[in-house]
Amino acid sequence: MYIKTQTPEQAPDLKEVYDRFVAARGYVPSIMRSMSLKPPLFNAMANLVFATTFGNSSLGRRREEMISSYTSALLNCRY
Repeated sequence: MYIKTQTPEQAPDLKEVYDRFVAARGYVPSIMRSMSLKPPLFNAMANLVFATTFGNSSLGRRREEMISSYTSALLNCRY
């Protein structure tokens, strides 16, 4: 299945958020790129992600990643 996405060149208002993901993770997650056709949604979700993950919660980055991985495994999600 192919989901159309926009690059920062196609939608310059996305560049700042794309750059934030690249700086934090080295890439923009596919799930985030899938929202790029709706820039307000993309920006809102990015703000939520950065406010609650990447070590910004009281859990810390390591626990956040462990919970995420464990939940994915329980759901048989290979994403």
